[in-house]
Amino acid sequence: MKLLAIFAIAVAFSVGSARAEGVGFRDVLVEAGGERLRTALWYPTEAASERTTVGPFTMNATRDASPGAGPYGLVLISHGTGGGRLNHRETAIRLAEGGYIVAAPEHAGDSWRDGTYSGTAENWRRRPRQLSAVLDRLIGDAELGPRIDPARIGAIGHSAGGYSVLALVGGRADLTSLLHHCTRHRDEDPQFCAYGRPGGQDDTALPSAMPSLSDPRVGAVAAVAPVGALFGEGAFADVTVPAQIHRLAEDRVLREPWHAENIAALLGDRARLIVHPAAHHFAFITPFPDAMVDGVGAPARDPAGFDRRAFLAEIDGQILDFLDGTLPAP
Repeated sequence: MKLLAIFAIAVAFSVGSARAEGVGFRDVLVEAGGERLRTALWYPTEAASERTTVGPFTMNATRDASPGAGPYGLVLISHGTGGGRLNHRETAIRLAEGGYIVAAPEHAGDSWRDGTYSGTAENWRRRPRQLSAVLDRLIGDAELGPRIDPARIGAIGHSAGGYSVLALVGGRADLTSLLHHCTRHRDEDPQFCAYGRPGGQDDTALPSAMPSLSDPRVGAVAAVAPVGALFGEGAFADVTVPAQIHRLAEDRVLREPWHAENIAALLGDRARLIVHPAAHHFAFITPFPDAMVDGVGAPARDPAGFDRRAFLAEIDGQILDFLDGTLPAP
């Protein structure tokens, strides 16, 4: 009995040291292609979580707390077009509570601050490269780098971020296929096809295929309501890592079957498709404060009867289980 008690204490200590006591938060700047990305970090800490306010948002994470000893997995989160680094803060906190360092960059040129490249072909090139720059910065960080397990790196993306993380693991976009899609199906997929602009994704001079934007350090990817019409036959020929694809069945921004379902079909047995029957396109974004709803519009609003927090609790749990299963701790 004494030996069993000692063993139980040892197991409890090992789990506690991996998951730590609370969640820390800080912002860092990441250099990417001559630009500086504001990047939010959440991470396990031995300090109890405290309430932190950043602009209009309040969250249960202690600003500038010292990170726990680790080692921890690392997860990148890529927001959608017009979003920001705090879009998925509750998902990030859930992952940090589960023992991960989480990094969410604000994509330069495709965020609420700056839409210079939104709707252009160049945006599809820039986003995955920015995610790789964040990886470089964190793995090389004097404080956090030694706490990161390089064998346990994953990525999560929403909407354009879903495309971004799929490109990061080897998905090759074909912009000619995208042009053809919006020529044939503009009336059936109207919001997505209205996203392009002159010199953008409708440009007839676009190359047939994007260059490889893969980063071999990423070992698992979850894509929620991902942009999928950029991917055609053979797009995932070089992808070897497992993927979890989430289709939000009430999505009116990215219409099926050209996005999540297209991606899942092309990935075949490398992907698991999960369908959320009542969820709309913006449901994966952490709820906005009431005072922001009118100004933000559709991303802040839910259909009558839809419980966004309950949905997030469900999908965040599915993503955490997926990462734990595919990036198991030693």
